[in-house]
Amino acid sequence: MLIAMMALLPVPATAHAFGARYDLPLPLGLYLSAAGLAVALSFGGVLLYPQKSSRHSFAMDIRVLPGLAGFFRVLLASLGLILFAVVIGAAFAGPPEATRNFATIWIWVIWWVGYLLLSALVVETWPLVDPFRRIAVGLVHVRRAMGQGRDAGLPLVFGWLAPIGLLCIAWLEMISDYSEGPPAMGILALIYLGVAIIGGVVFGRPWFDIADPISRVIGVFGRLAPICAPAPGVLRLRFPGSGLLDNRRALPGDVALVVCLIGVVLFDGLSETPAWAAVLDYASGAGWLRPTLLWLREQGFDLLKVIRGLGLACVIGLFLAGYWIVIAAVAWITGAKEPMARLGVEFIEVLLPIAVAYHLAHYISYLLIAGQLILPAASDPFALGWDLFGTRGRSIDISVIGAQDIWWIAFVTVIAGHALSVFIGHRRALQVFSGPRTAAISQVPLTLAMVGLTVLSLWILSQPITQ
Repeated sequence: MLIAMMALLPVPATAHAFGARYDLPLPLGLYLSAAGLAVALSFGGVLLYPQKSSRHSFAMDIRVLPGLAGFFRVLLASLGLILFAVVIGAAFAGPPEATRNFATIWIWVIWWVGYLLLSALVVETWPLVDPFRRIAVGLVHVRRAMGQGRDAGLPLVFGWLAPIGLLCIAWLEMISDYSEGPPAMGILALIYLGVAIIGGVVFGRPWFDIADPISRVIGVFGRLAPICAPAPGVLRLRFPGSGLLDNRRALPGDVALVVCLIGVVLFDGLSETPAWAAVLDYASGAGWLRPTLLWLREQGFDLLKVIRGLGLACVIGLFLAGYWIVIAAVAWITGAKEPMARLGVEFIEVLLPIAVAYHLAHYISYLLIAGQLILPAASDPFALGWDLFGTRGRSIDISVIGAQDIWWIAFVTVIAGHALSVFIGHRRALQVFSGPRTAAISQVPLTLAMVGLTVLSLWILSQPITQ
């Protein structure tokens, strides 16, 4: 009975809303070899970069009129609060289907995919838009007006709440059924609001800078953006990724947070491949696993969710172990006297361009195709028969992107992300180590690891559109 049930678990890979096969013009091995070679050659290219400065020199500040800056701050804050109210209202009063409900579409497609990409590729505006922060800050002002004192000091150990929260979000999205239930998402959003209010009121701004998972995730993505706001009324145009070279205070959980960002997307892609289907087949037929699986089923556990949860943990754990092995190689090859933990923190943000590249390559079809569902949902978010924007009858047009487009976007994006990581890694090494020779040597293990990651990630991304 158990084997028969488990045999039904594997499902066809759909590449996030796109299930067509695409025959590559050349063998996949040639693409993978070329991608790995391109990343390796980028290491040689960065060695030719001028060594005198540890930062890229391009940066241009634009002063914004105080009145205009204030207007946009109020506009973005108001927009965030309005959208949050609509999300909560739609979660409880809108259509019950996840594909028709404004709340689920907005949270998982427009915000978690599209807004993250906007923050990394253009500009991060979350501190201004964040409705949780706005409500908490408003209550802080009320508390201070009542003369109830200053914020309490936030212990840095609370920084570990960020990677833990990211894992919870990943579990909600990829494993649980709650992500498909609008009322459940509404309840979870209100719980998150309650935690943010308590943290914000008690600890003030440090709660959002250190402990809040969403703010930390969007914040690290925003360090890649070519536009930032270093001060009120100032916009800075900069080289993409150069924000990763700015000195900042290391926080607990920095390494785990970035590793989780990459590991979650890697597992999401891996779970759509024949290799994952083979894992499920093995689990369904392994005699040594049968007693455990039977016991779990008797306790009411969903076996597929258990296996997916273990798979997610294993991918993240292996990636984390691999990262520390590479850092150990860096320490050994350079003879560095710094503790490994410090080296690990210094170089972890080098991987952020890779995290963004994976996010874009893996979810671009999901954003462009499933994102169209927001048009009819926005016209009637509360299922009252409205047609606010004249888009209530709109349906999905799958022709906006094809399997060939997906492959080439993935191919170019992954190579570009890894090449940028090589560049940023070399610039970071010049800041960490005393001489250019040591800095260059330190990047050999990291570059070799990035070549392997390039090949692995492209192989994963190729499976749903070529199998």
